[in-house]
Amino acid sequence: YLEMVKPAYQHPIDAETLRATVGFLETLLKLLHPFMPFITEELWHELAERGPKDYVCVAHWPKVTAPAHSADTLAEMDRALAIVAGVRNVRNQKNLGPVKPLELAVKTDDQAAILAYAPLVRKLANLSNLSFGQEAPAGAVSFVLGGNEFFIPLDIQVDAATERARVEKELGYAIGFRDSVNKKLGNEKFVANAKPEVLEKERQKLADAEAKIAALEQALKALE
Repeated sequence: YLEMVKPAYQHPIDAETLRATVGFLETLLKLLHPFMPFITEELWHELAERGPKDYVCVAHWPKVTAPAHSADTLAEMDRALAIVAGVRNVRNQKNLGPVKPLELAVKTDDQAAILAYAPLVRKLANLSNLSFGQEAPAGAVSFVLGGNEFFIPLDIQVDAATERARVEKELGYAIGFRDSVNKKLGNEKFVANAKPEVLEKERQKLADAEAKIAALEQALKALE
């Protein structure tokens, strides 16, 4: 969250974002106080100017309200953070510092879904450009999420054999994961006793795994 709201270097944070962030942190301190009384009281007074009787130990307990987000919003956030993690993994593998902006090309059948959270991905992954296409850029390192393939063009020679071994390993893991989900969904006792939302989540896992396997198999063909 702090990475998302952090302003650009040498730029001030806007008042509305600051207000919301302080309010969010105050709520967290109230919830944590019964378990961590001393540190939360200290942080409470560091966070803002307080009156002589303004202590977190006597602050009103936060009220439970209907969530302002939906399951779809949470799923979108998970997908966005997975892309950011994929870019950061490439940085680690190729010894690229976090300061160097990278380009990201995406092969997908659903551009609108990715465009919905593209600004967040650009910021957290430090991207200079995010584009779409059906061909892998030359000299690009790739990773697969769901049925989407992501390419990061680098000024280095990508060894085809090494890349093939990496994709084959990832494919083997995806197949194993799919088979484990299939086994669970094939268990009549599990299906009979599981809540509908649990079954839906498992079926979504299966669909995501199938899409990832298809994308990885395509990536292997491209390396032949």
